[in-house]
Amino acid sequence: MTKLRLHALGTGTCLAGDPSRPAREHPLFVVEHAGGAVVFDCGEGAARRLLRAGHAVADVEHVAVTHPHADHAALPQLLQARSCEALVRGARRPLEVYLPAASAAAYPDVARWHQPEDGGALPRRYPVSLHGLGDGDTRALPGATLLARRVHHGHGESPALAYRLTAGDRVFAYSGDTGPCDGVVEVARGADLFVCEASARIGQDLSAYGHLSPRQAGEIARAAGARSLLLTHYSGLDPAAAMVEDARASGYAGWITVLTDGQIVEA
Repeated sequence: MTKLRLHALGTGTCLAGDPSRPAREHPLFVVEHAGGAVVFDCGEGAARRLLRAGHAVADVEHVAVTHPHADHAALPQLLQARSCEALVRGARRPLEVYLPAASAAAYPDVARWHQPEDGGALPRRYPVSLHGLGDGDTRALPGATLLARRVHHGHGESPALAYRLTAGDRVFAYSGDTGPCDGVVEVARGADLFVCEASARIGQDLSAYGHLSPRQAGEIARAAGARSLLLTHYSGLDPAAAMVEDARASGYAGWITVLTDGQIVEA
């Protein structure tokens, strides 16, 4: 049995759903390890996509959200789906949500907008906790440790995090949305699976805003000594083979692939 199993359920950007390109949904990843599973980001339709892929929503107990942009954080919808499970099927497992501290503090306003009758409260049909994380914060999970590092996104105004999940001797790293910065390099250090965004097109520099081209993603993977580079959060405007070639031009020598929705990768 492998120690890490990645199920990519959303590898697109906010362009997801454009009929001129292959379907790529908003960011959503399930990482399974010996001690359980963690969902990373929860873009639009996360509950539906989890169910379709065989992951019961009621069984999701740990969700790590990188930043509050809507294509990554359709959190109210996921929490509501969990509430419906509890109401209809009596499924009441606790849910732990990890997200930037500023996003956790502001969440009651989001909840109040969606369900004003609840006054900004979290769902009451099952135990749910929001854990606000800052740069360098860690959380102990069953059989694993989650590390958050601050990364550069939204001109540095977005409270964006990258995550590193260590389970035994295996490491999964996820960039979230970021430009080149120390935080994403540290998260990816020696990672067995490094899932890294590549929103910028080949030759395009969106560093100031906080996105990476495939070559920049390769440079980060090389600097971090990551064992693999799995490109995600891309528009589909550049062919996958060209993206791999661009990342390889950085000098990175590890395995490179461009993730697609539904793909499973094990390490």
